[in-house]
Amino acid sequence: TLSTVQVVLSRDLKHDYPPSPKEVMKYYMELTKCMYNEDCTEQEFEDLAIKARELFDAELAEHNELGSYLINLTSEVSNFKNLGRRISNVSISASTDVDYFEDDGFSFARLRCGYTVLEKKQSYSSIEVYLLRKDQEGHWKIYGWDLAENVYVD
Repeated sequence: TLSTVQVVLSRDLKHDYPPSPKEVMKYYMELTKCMYNEDCTEQEFEDLAIKARELFDAELAEHNELGSYLINLTSEVSNFKNLGRRISNVSISASTDVDYFEDDGFSFARLRCGYTVLEKKQSYSSIEVYLLRKDQEGHWKIYGWDLAENVYVD
């Protein structure tokens, strides 16, 4: 029987890349939940982080060089777990709520993802807005994100 982590890692992005912005985010959230909630080996954690980074736009990946990305992510996840936190729920915008637009010759998609985090029997929610950009191969890649309250959309 495969563990949750092994199942999530088994996806071959070269032959089975998510076809839409929503599907990219669903897979990214599966990877994120595994990193933050599951007891992973160091190798599994690194493999999850590498898979997540494969969903990044080239510019975002360039600003998150693999070595420093792994160090920062390991620290962030360790702090999250040390506080007794757990991601209990993730919700992603409905396909009809994805905002598609063109800018500077690129196709973009913007969508919201909500997180519910449990911490010592308390829960709190956070909403982030993700921006994805279509690459030359037609794949939607994560270009960046921020908390919803910091994002102005006209």
